[in-house]
Amino acid sequence: MADVMIDEYLDEMDDILDKAQSFPLSSKKSLVDVEQLRECLDHIRMNLPNEVKQAKKIVSERKSIIDEANRQAEEIVTRAESRKNALISENEITRAAQARAAEIEKQALAKAKAVKSAADEYIISTFTKAEETLAASLTAIKRTKSTIKAPAAPNVPMNNIPPQR
Repeated sequence: MADVMIDEYLDEMDDILDKAQSFPLSSKKSLVDVEQLRECLDHIRMNLPNEVKQAKKIVSERKSIIDEANRQAEEIVTRAESRKNALISENEITRAAQARAAEIEKQALAKAKAVKSAADEYIISTFTKAEETLAASLTAIKRTKSTIKAPAAPNVPMNNIPPQR
């Protein structure tokens, strides 16, 4: 309805201009009723729809809106850059930690293999010595046993011990 009223006032202004008397010797200048024109303009201003008023306000505040939008966009870009850098840093730290862990594991496995090898050698050496000692003891036991079972011969020293005189 405000649009209809505005159109009526614009038509009225157009009629005022059409009915205006021209100045002599001038085709572009006319004499108009200023009060009548001001009244039409005041009615138009009062009846402007809110959207038009808001549009005017937005146009007048356009720079601050654009500046705010740019500031927010910069803030978003800065946060995104920070997040990207943090993720890259975390990824690099993770890769470095994984590489270090792999190196430590490799060293530990090599050390464990060397310790096992040395332990195996020690065990084999100890068992070999024990086996040799047991074999010598077994031989001595068998000799002693056979000496005990054999009939005693006169003047035969026992255990290779010469008789005492």
